[in-house]
Amino acid sequence: MDNEITNQEELESTAAEIPAEAVQEPEESEEAPVEDSQAEELHQLRAEIMELRLKLALLTGGAAPERLCEGVKLAAGIMSADGTEPDDAAAEVLREYPHLRLVRRSVPQFSAESRGASDGFAAIRSIFARK
Repeated sequence: MDNEITNQEELESTAAEIPAEAVQEPEESEEAPVEDSQAEELHQLRAEIMELRLKLALLTGGAAPERLCEGVKLAAGIMSADGTEPDDAAAEVLREYPHLRLVRRSVPQFSAESRGASDGFAAIRSIFARK
């Protein structure tokens, strides 16, 4: 027991001799930038996910791919103002701004009836038949 007391006294005297500057305490400033960067990264990921959800909703709703950036900006503004979901915001954008919709044009189809060697396409068929 006496041995334990002397060891304790030696430790206390040794600790008193060490300057306070030499002892490293865990600093909160090192952890704060890590937490800030993680929070910033989380914020960026959430923003990217929201943008992708908006793009998907707009494309599913029929928006033109070349007008997608404009539609995303408009839908993001609606979402921030009204607090609506991405699908509802995309539907509202496509309803209010019809120029963002994809215009599907039908290509006319021509067909010619073949009546043997005397029709106008017989010469063309004979050219390709030789090759």
